Amino acid sequence: MTPIKNQSYKLLLLLPLVICETFLPLSTKAQNTHQARVIDEKGIGVSFASILIEPSGEILLSDENGYFTFHKPPKGSLTFTVSHLSFIAFEKSINVSSLENQLLPIKLQPKNIELDQVIIRGKSEATQLREAAYAIEVIEAESFKKSSVDVNQILGRISGVNIRENGGLGSSFNLSLNGLSGNRVRTFINGVPMDYFGNSLTLNNFPANQIEAIEVYKGAVPIHLSSDALGGAVNISLKQQPITFLDASYSVGSFNTHKAAVNGQWHHPKSGLTFRLKSFYNQSDNDYKVNVHLLDYETGKLAEESTTVRRFHDAYQSNMVWAEAGFQNKSFADELMFGFLHSANHNEFQQSPYATGISAFPTGEAFSKTQSKIGNLSYRKKGLLTKRLNVAGYVVYVSGQDQMVDISPHRYDWFGNYEPNVHPTTGEMGRKTNFQLNRENWLGNFNTEYSLGEHHGLAFNYSLNQLSVQGEDEFQPQNNTQFSEPNEVRKDVLGLSYSVKALHDKWKTNVFGKKYLYELNAVEASYDGSSSEKVKIFKQNNGLGIASTYVFDDIQLKASFEKAYRFPEYYELFGDGLNVIPNQNLQAEESQNYNLGFRLNKLGTHRIRAELNTFMRDTKNYIRFEPRMNRSRYINDEAVLAQGLDLTLNYAYDNTLNVNFSGTYQSLKNNDKASALYQDRIPNEPYLFGNLSLIYQLPLDDRNELSFATTHRYVHEFYFQWPSIASQDSKAVIPSQLTHNIELTYVRKKGRLSFSFLIANIMDAEVFDNLNQPKPGRAYSLKSRIYLQKNQ
Repeated sequence: MTPIKNQSYKLLLLLPLVICETFLPLSTKAQNTHQARVIDEKGIGVSFASILIEPSGEILLSDENGYFTFHKPPKGSLTFTVSHLSFIAFEKSINVSSLENQLLPIKLQPKNIELDQVIIRGKSEATQLREAAYAIEVIEAESFKKSSVDVNQILGRISGVNIRENGGLGSSFNLSLNGLSGNRVRTFINGVPMDYFGNSLTLNNFPANQIEAIEVYKGAVPIHLSSDALGGAVNISLKQQPITFLDASYSVGSFNTHKAAVNGQWHHPKSGLTFRLKSFYNQSDNDYKVNVHLLDYETGKLAEESTTVRRFHDAYQSNMVWAEAGFQNKSFADELMFGFLHSANHNEFQQSPYATGISAFPTGEAFSKTQSKIGNLSYRKKGLLTKRLNVAGYVVYVSGQDQMVDISPHRYDWFGNYEPNVHPTTGEMGRKTNFQLNRENWLGNFNTEYSLGEHHGLAFNYSLNQLSVQGEDEFQPQNNTQFSEPNEVRKDVLGLSYSVKALHDKWKTNVFGKKYLYELNAVEASYDGSSSEKVKIFKQNNGLGIASTYVFDDIQLKASFEKAYRFPEYYELFGDGLNVIPNQNLQAEESQNYNLGFRLNKLGTHRIRAELNTFMRDTKNYIRFEPRMNRSRYINDEAVLAQGLDLTLNYAYDNTLNVNFSGTYQSLKNNDKASALYQDRIPNEPYLFGNLSLIYQLPLDDRNELSFATTHRYVHEFYFQWPSIASQDSKAVIPSQLTHNIELTYVRKKGRLSFSFLIANIMDAEVFDNLNQPKPGRAYSLKSRIYLQKNQ
């Protein structure tokens, strides 16, 4: 077995928390400072308000709960000028001698600007995104930063989104959005595609406290997220405010699961110099219990009764360190950052990830490793040369190494015992493999927006994605032949859009076009590696789309259409060197995506939000994974039609109670009239699922808060094979599942320190997912988080 457990890291993980807790009391005892809080008319803290203090000229920014600390002179008076996009600018003069030890409140009033009898209210950035023409869901991640959830678990609560995992921490997963899944839905970090960063940097690794917001685009994707996304996109926005802060968290949970994250930034207001660090470490043994029908090696039969066993070779660890340096809030750039990122993971296989159900032959030594070294340069500036011009761009270089190892000749049973040299010429999951793949990837993007006036705008975007892979395998000739020289894939996407606002900005429309260029230069090897031939492909396609919305006082209507393309990924074309064989004849997917939506947003003490989105995805050359043990591959289905609707209902009371329901029905069917499987549902795709969550926040006093949350998830039963073939086989059904989570969170010191306790799958339900593979039962986790922010 491959050991990956190392207990010394625990001291390193706890170190940031010890440092923060040691210095936290010192920062609050400074004798020449005083604390104030910016609040709205309901007494709720206003985050990231700008404060100018005269005569000192000190410029500050309120924290996530509205607090800030300022320098207090021994005598005289101070004038506070407070501004925020959503509130009326406020000015207040205070005599220093009148300041006592209590908190100084500064109350702001929301903007109400009357123009031609139309009232324009100040809105948050998230609200402005929701009111854009695109079908978009926005999650402000602030409430999740203190929680024990990861990004996948947050996304899973959105209507239309379904996250499916093969097992515990680090297992492969599939994100589905409105009927399309996998790389048809692109994921981005601050607009940079993260699909090419490697397996060590994925959504289920990213901790919530490094995220500001998550944007989910359903159907049409704006050109600034320029990629060959077929049916939607997820953009993760990381914290970019020009402030100095430190955010550290550590959680421990069932199955020897440990997660730590340190996220910090130092910013010098006068020079704009900024240093930024993001890092995380995740580990789990994933030794949860499963029910197995044991194999009798003498008779070759499976036992009729199941036996409960514990997984013994499914451990996982991943880590990332991302350091950046540059400038913020300068005349030449709103942000100019240079960075270097290193990420790695190590994943043991308990069975083939493409096995159906629970394998009778568990693996005891097979594993994979991945590491990526990434350099990045990013730039953005609003009002470059003229107030009408906004520019942004990035360049990213990725050097990655992937290793798949399956060389053991031993045969293991589910108790961890093994018989030596049972299959000396093969590995545990198929052909003996020690495959090492080197990836070299260049990503680039340039985006510019030009205002033609108050109501019209143009935008242009260009993105480049160039990938080269080369590798070797001492055991498998096909891999050696296939990757003996570089296999290269290049994608270029150009986008042009025109936006217009009318009727006092109630009607907004975006019209856009995209040009897709695709080039493949590769080697195609025979299965035994004895022969090969060159493969050269060049294709270009044109896409187009329109998104339009009309906003009433509380109601918004949306409609969008996009004709989009997605070209095959390198692992779909070339396989993984172990279980998935190459298929370089894959065709590009083409989809016509339609969305029609309705949104209701009622403000007040009782806040109500309802969203209904109907969709249709008419896809040609649908790329589908076809599992066949060690001969799995990706294939094209001629035509697939996805139709459905998703619904979100949200009720909130006075920042105390929040109830949210999201539900999705989607029908994915084979739409090839010439096929014997015409009108069959696409296998291994759930069609009915939903979530219900409740959060209750109880303020204990001015400095402490307690919250209680429950989450309930339901997935209706579905086939993991073609229904017309599998309908007579009850074993081909993934059963209906209902799980319940509860979480208790305690926040003290005005949000600076928090603790959360989560019980997942509290009823210990037996849960299955992709290809009917089992997921963990009841699990516990405890997370602590500390947040420090320096007022500048």
